Amino acid sequence: MSFFLSWLGLRPKAQITQPPAYLCTQSQESITIIEKEDVTAWQKMDAQKEAAIGIANTVVATHTELCKLTSYAPGETINRLLGNLVSVCSQIHETDVVQEVLDNADLQAMLPSLRIICALAESELESHWNAQILAGSNEPEHVFSRLKSFPYYENYEDLTRMELFAILSATKTAPQKFAFLGSGPLPLTSLCLLDLLNSSSRDSVKYMANMPENAKPTVLNIDIDASALDSSRNLSAALGPRGEGMEFKCVAAGSEDQSLVEYDVVYVAALVGQSQEQKEEILLKVASRMRKGALVVIRSAWGLRTCLYAQVDITTERILGVLEPCVVMDPYTGVVNSVIVAKVRA
Repeated sequence: MSFFLSWLGLRPKAQITQPPAYLCTQSQESITIIEKEDVTAWQKMDAQKEAAIGIANTVVATHTELCKLTSYAPGETINRLLGNLVSVCSQIHETDVVQEVLDNADLQAMLPSLRIICALAESELESHWNAQILAGSNEPEHVFSRLKSFPYYENYEDLTRMELFAILSATKTAPQKFAFLGSGPLPLTSLCLLDLLNSSSRDSVKYMANMPENAKPTVLNIDIDASALDSSRNLSAALGPRGEGMEFKCVAAGSEDQSLVEYDVVYVAALVGQSQEQKEEILLKVASRMRKGALVVIRSAWGLRTCLYAQVDITTERILGVLEPCVVMDPYTGVVNSVIVAKVRA
């Protein structure tokens, strides 16, 4: 007897020969259990779909509100909208719920626009804070104190530390020369890198990487925006000793005008390229200007966080032809970006 008929309350006509009563009882109990499990599964599916619709509607509605703004500079409205957006997109959900959200047609339609707005707002936020940090006392320690008051400073510290350990797991040689593509007006990653690598503490990354005591790590900050580089250059100078090792170059990511052969590690920021196609082209150009065996650190995203940053697939045929994937890290913490470490093929 079909348990679907039983669930609907329908029963076939009684047969002339009946099985023993204990068998009938056992069968009915089994059917009841199956029916309950089935109902529970359907209820769960409905709950997942309802949750996914709610999340997608929130993201789409936030995009609509952001589109109404005439400026993406920090302010009460945009801070609230983006704060709520990041909070929603950083939550951890079941895979089915996440996929349901990302498959939402309305969300898919506005996703490229939302990522561009987030990129513009992030740039405005960094420029605003750069000006705030440089507006006070010019004592290096006071400048550093104001830098640390940046709302996401600890996130950058956590992300940079995670990336360094991923780098050290992929190489036998302690890296000393870094390049960062898309450093922006507030080069927090570059500064955090130098801070971690210059620390003399025995639990520092420098110690664990077996770097020579006299090693002087450097970071070349590359950006296509000259004003952003001027801002970051001024900040680095104001930080005194903490800014030593910072270098700057105004050029497009992957440009033929910038050789990357001398660098041990090249970072590609999350905002460099707004789609898989753009990121793939940039990675191919970058790898062609690096030496064999050097490392590329690619910032990506996973899950609902892809609403904020485009996800990078490094398993495409073209990328695998020039890069060998080493480490992929998807944080479940307040750190939004994922980390990919790959080696330039020989």
